[in-house]
Amino acid sequence: MEFLEEIIESLNEGEFLEVIQKVDGFLDENPKYRNIDYYHFANPLEELLFDEYLGDIGSVKTLNLDEPLEEIYTVCSIAYLGIGRLDEAERCLLLANKVNPVSASILMRLCELYQQRHEEEKLRNLTCDIFRFAYDTEILISNYFKLADYLYHTNKNSELYDHLLNFFMFLKSGEAQKPVSDDVKYFKENNIPVGANPELLMMLMYLIDVHTQQNMPNTAEYFKNIFNELAEFTKYVNSL
Repeated sequence: MEFLEEIIESLNEGEFLEVIQKVDGFLDENPKYRNIDYYHFANPLEELLFDEYLGDIGSVKTLNLDEPLEEIYTVCSIAYLGIGRLDEAERCLLLANKVNPVSASILMRLCELYQQRHEEEKLRNLTCDIFRFAYDTEILISNYFKLADYLYHTNKNSELYDHLLNFFMFLKSGEAQKPVSDDVKYFKENNIPVGANPELLMMLMYLIDVHTQQNMPNTAEYFKNIFNELAEFTKYVNSL
């Protein structure tokens, strides 16, 4: 991941054009990365998510890449945003999503781009996927706001908008305009996810068990930490 670290450093220094040039050069030197006819996942959990929601993981080509291509394209998209080239930023994010279609972080960046461009319907569709794929509580919390933003700009379902915004503000700042229990009740009555995807939690339990049985304590601990954070968050929001 040396190249990824290199372009992240350039990005942090605000060298947006240099990042873009470096990525173009990297792809020229590694043409196998240009023809995206494969998938690359960050961990086995993402493979299970793909298998559950998008297709048979055993029937598609997955690669272990020296450099995580989806992250390279994501960094490049941020560089394009930095110079105001939104179309190129979208192109890079869609390529990143093609490499890893279950990455909630990539989907969230697409949401942010579509917010800027006021492409509300695209935003709405992405929030549904994020609720299914996210295993990071901050992304889950942000997704409530993304869905609220869609409703605000389309003038659809003002009641749901009020609940989403109130719930988001409470989770981010601890402050709410009305009882959060009303939000949770409304979500449950209207099939809005409250906390993490239950199927994702089951996948984590399975992975913890498998890696423990295979005497792989480090990866078992990795998935256990994710599970504990998500389970605690989900229990908390359901108790409100």
